[in-house]
Amino acid sequence: MKLIRVIAGLTVALSLSACASTEFTMRNAPFETLPDDAITQPTAVPAPEMPITTASNFKIVNHAIRVPEDLRVSEANLYYPFADIVWRGDPFGDRREQIASIFSESVKRANLDAQGTTPARMEITLNRFHSITEKTRYTVGGTHAISFFVTLRDPQTGAILAAPWKVKANLKAFGGRRAIEADKQGLGMKERIQRHLARVLAAELAQPGGGGWKDMDNRLADAVDQI
Repeated sequence: MKLIRVIAGLTVALSLSACASTEFTMRNAPFETLPDDAITQPTAVPAPEMPITTASNFKIVNHAIRVPEDLRVSEANLYYPFADIVWRGDPFGDRREQIASIFSESVKRANLDAQGTTPARMEITLNRFHSITEKTRYTVGGTHAISFFVTLRDPQTGAILAAPWKVKANLKAFGGRRAIEADKQGLGMKERIQRHLARVLAAELAQPGGGGWKDMDNRLADAVDQI
C-alpha cells in the first residue's frame, strides 16, 4: 500500500510540475508574427463629396479677393519671420493690397471665364502668404508658402455652388545666384508666383478641392519658367 501511495504522490507532483511549466511557457511566449500577406490593410474611407455640380461645369464671370485684417504682416529682414504675410516682391507698401493684386492677375491669366457653362463668382480668402525675405532670397532660398480658401457662388443670388475648400499652393523659392538669374530673365518672385497661381486656380476649378495641380511639381514649374 505504501508503494502505491508513493507512486500516486509522484504522479500528482509530476502532473502539477508539468502544468506550471506549461503556464510559464505560455505567459512568456512571443506574439505570433504573421506573414505580410496575412495582414489585413484598413479599408480606405472615401472623402465626402462636396455639394457642387459637375466640377468642370463652372465659368467664372467675376471674382473677389479677401485678405483678412487679422493676418499678421512682417517686414523684418530675417531668415524666417513669424507672420502670416511676408512679401518683398513689390516696393514697400500695403502688402494686403499687393497680394490681392497678385491673385487678381492670376485669376485673369488662368482664363477661368473660358471654362464650363455655369456662371459662378469665385471668392478667394487668403489664409497665408509667407514668401521669403531679402536675406533668405540672396542666400539659401526657401519656399513661397501660400494657402487660401476658394468659394464659388451664384453671381446673381449669392447662393453657394461649391462649399469653401482650402488650397495649399506652395512654390519653391529661388535663392542666391539662381534668384539673380531669374530676375535677369524677367522671372522674379512676383512673376513666378503669378504664373504658378494661375496654373493652380485653373486646376482647382477643373476639380474643386481635388488638388489636381499638385501633379505639377517644381520641376515642371521650372521648365515652364525656362530656368
